[in-house]
Amino acid sequence: MNLLVDIGNSRIKYIQQDSHGLSNYQGDFYEKSDFAGSLDRLWDKLPMPDQIWIANVAGSEVADQLVRWIDKKWHIRPEFAVVTKAALGVINAYTEVTRLGIDRWLAIIATWNKYGSAACIVDCGTAVTIDGLNHHGQHLGGLITPGVAMMQQSLYKTVSAIPYIKDMKATTGLACNTEQAVVTGCTIAIVSLIEHVLQDMQRVCEGELKCVITGGDSETIMRLLAGQFVYEPYLVLEGLALHAGSNP
Repeated sequence: MNLLVDIGNSRIKYIQQDSHGLSNYQGDFYEKSDFAGSLDRLWDKLPMPDQIWIANVAGSEVADQLVRWIDKKWHIRPEFAVVTKAALGVINAYTEVTRLGIDRWLAIIATWNKYGSAACIVDCGTAVTIDGLNHHGQHLGGLITPGVAMMQQSLYKTVSAIPYIKDMKATTGLACNTEQAVVTGCTIAIVSLIEHVLQDMQRVCEGELKCVITGGDSETIMRLLAGQFVYEPYLVLEGLALHAGSNP
């Protein structure tokens, strides 16, 4: 059994892979300052894997804690996925190849290998990323913007009249209180950006354009999107599985 791990800026997601495919998906928030403690809580009862593949965008401090924890627990050296100029039918558009986030790269690879068509790929996490892919597997580049929670936190920290907001859903119209105005305004800003990129891509890409969305805020954003998006909750991990399979 292999363990595939996707470490984002606030959450760790992981799934097991064997000859039957992917199973037992889990995900939770972690403490960056005590990442080892988070692993104690989340992984204490995990069976020992044969191999561990990791996609990490949380930085070297988290990576170092992870390597030490795995070595102490299982005496295994994990493999970290890296971005390349081309892989599994996809060509990277970035001039500085390694500056593209590994999570974005794996999501692009997974989308191309699943659908084989032009695609708009949206990841709604701590940050929101939008990437384009044409019919030839050429990455077209992308955009990055703060996610809903990060936008709200920015207002809370810099504007004294904005309260801390938790567990409030966006609506589609104008709001009649500050909290709802903030939540809806931040959400619609992201929705509008996605729809703007989608319109641009529809002009550039001929034929079918697949619209794929992943990440923790996907379902909130999808409710307000006009386009037909396919929700792919395990997209980065599926890309990591493909990457691991091509680098045994």
